[in-house]
Amino acid sequence: MENCYPLDEKRLLGSPADGGLGYQIKDISYAFRQLVPFGGLVDIDLKPGETIIIAPATGAFGGAAVEVALAMGARVIAAARNSESLKRLAKMNDRIITVQLTGDVEADAKALKQFGPVDAFQDWCPPTAGKTTHIKACMLALRVGGRVSLMGGIREDVSISYGWVMHNNLTIKGKWMYTQEDPFLLIKMLETGVLKLGERAGLMNVGVFPLEEWPKAFDAAEANPGWGMQALIAP
Repeated sequence: MENCYPLDEKRLLGSPADGGLGYQIKDISYAFRQLVPFGGLVDIDLKPGETIIIAPATGAFGGAAVEVALAMGARVIAAARNSESLKRLAKMNDRIITVQLTGDVEADAKALKQFGPVDAFQDWCPPTAGKTTHIKACMLALRVGGRVSLMGGIREDVSISYGWVMHNNLTIKGKWMYTQEDPFLLIKMLETGVLKLGERAGLMNVGVFPLEEWPKAFDAAEANPGWGMQALIAP
């Protein structure tokens, strides 16, 4: 029961003509994905008007982090290697700046810093990217007193600039998902319309499958792993 949270069904699913937001159940299910990066952004106290790097920004959770950071009032530097996915992401909001990562630490840090002081960085590196260079590059792009939220899946050690972290008073925090209070805050954002869901936010359901067709649902999810994509199983 501690993982159950009430939703305003009339507000979320109701017709816009009656004051509702007009979502469908399949749209609301996406909020579970948004909740995970939200926990990390709250943890580093992301504030309206701040600039945050999200990297990699084109995966399932990285893309959701971009959406949530925007809803919290931040400007987002979305960084990744996939240029086509970055173009799609950039269309979502004019507060998104995209940077294509090259793997060159100094060049990437310079590209990230060209838009002015950067307040924070949230990492979403997958388990297979243990040798990535972007974590170091993103940290080098932070202002004095910048904050780092580590929420990726790397299972090995990574290289950071010890001296840079110390001399620039950086704060590095790891976060496993979210606290028990965070879902209530996210639900408020959904019900007020601050945080968008569904097609109006550029999101796409790639299929809704009955329980007996669960292998097809898993195949659809595997074939569409990027930002804004979800496959659902419905009883």
